[in-house]
Amino acid sequence: MAASLLWGTIFPAERSWTEEKSQRMTELGTQAHQLGGARDSARRRPNMHGRSVSEIDSEYQKVTAELEQLRVEFEEQRDAPKRVSGVLRWLGIAIIVIGVVGNYASRGG
Repeated sequence: MAASLLWGTIFPAERSWTEEKSQRMTELGTQAHQLGGARDSARRRPNMHGRSVSEIDSEYQKVTAELEQLRVEFEEQRDAPKRVSGVLRWLGIAIIVIGVVGNYASRGG
């Protein structure tokens, strides 16, 4: 039970989520926002000298795919200590209950 309380401190999520990944996620979010606006603008007012909707859409899909991949990785890293902590907590409770029941049964209660 004590390990479950300290698990997040012993193994913080920051160990596997780097500052570089955080910065890349921010950059990709900004790019996705800008490309989304450019795509909408290109659809409303096509321009011979600007980028085509298909070019912008292709780049937008690449950026959002990488952004989604980083988001999933971030959420897994963020939630991992909580999951392990929960498992350890319930395992500790189960061991205590089994010990109490076993002790009670061995005394003929």
